[in-house]
Amino acid sequence: MKKLKPLLFNLIMYLFITPTVFGYHNTSKGLNAVLVVGHQEDGTKRAIEKMEKIANLFKKNGVYVYKFYDDNANWKEIMKVSKNCNFFIYSGHGSTMGENGNVGGICINSMISTAELIKNLRLRDNSLVIFKSVCNGAGSSASDNEDIGIKEAKKRVSYYAYPFFKIGATAYYANNYGNGVYNFLNDFLSGIKLKQAYLNSTKTWTNVEFEEYFPRDRSKYYSIASSPGGGIATVTTYINGVKNVKQRKDPKGYKIAYVGSPKFSIEDMK
Repeated sequence: MKKLKPLLFNLIMYLFITPTVFGYHNTSKGLNAVLVVGHQEDGTKRAIEKMEKIANLFKKNGVYVYKFYDDNANWKEIMKVSKNCNFFIYSGHGSTMGENGNVGGICINSMISTAELIKNLRLRDNSLVIFKSVCNGAGSSASDNEDIGIKEAKKRVSYYAYPFFKIGATAYYANNYGNGVYNFLNDFLSGIKLKQAYLNSTKTWTNVEFEEYFPRDRSKYYSIASSPGGGIATVTTYINGVKNVKQRKDPKGYKIAYVGSPKFSIEDMK
């Protein structure tokens, strides 16, 4: 199948991973998760391997899993099953298909804008949306050559998270570290509340920048954690499908974020 070229977006290869997969149909009233991996060029295979570990974690915790990886990431099938899902996890390129040219949407076989998400995607009430290694999802992007500043990081997280709150989600979490999402989910599935699971995930590599009311929904809080940067990083980027590899000074980066009620837990899903 010919793949659509991702819109204006980049990825750091050590943050990303790769494809394979199937959509399943389930009538269970228990907890369900939909896992989506968009095409990521050289990183697709690795991205799928990482997502498979998350799928196995869900299964161990009794959560039914729908998988849509790479060529099998069919939007119509994703829409069909998502309305029965408590978790929506996306790994792939970031996108500039949000409101007024801001970040938003997802990059799969068909490019899905924020407007399309709001119009046609539905999740179960009290669902959790997770972005795994997605440029701008937690603030920073592979295309950032310098510190973007906390103001810009907040803006990016806001534009990615808010649309999902209009379709059933109660919380949003993004993590750009290899196993960061897995560790966060392991805590969350064990009953640890959203804020504490987020804080646990920030302890090793990052510092929490702030926690305050989410400006687009004051029933929620949000927080972003950053790493100081330093040293030289080898960065692989893809812009409209064209690969570029370069070395640069590693700037301060905004790597982990959450939006939601600090006390939100898996019990609220049940």
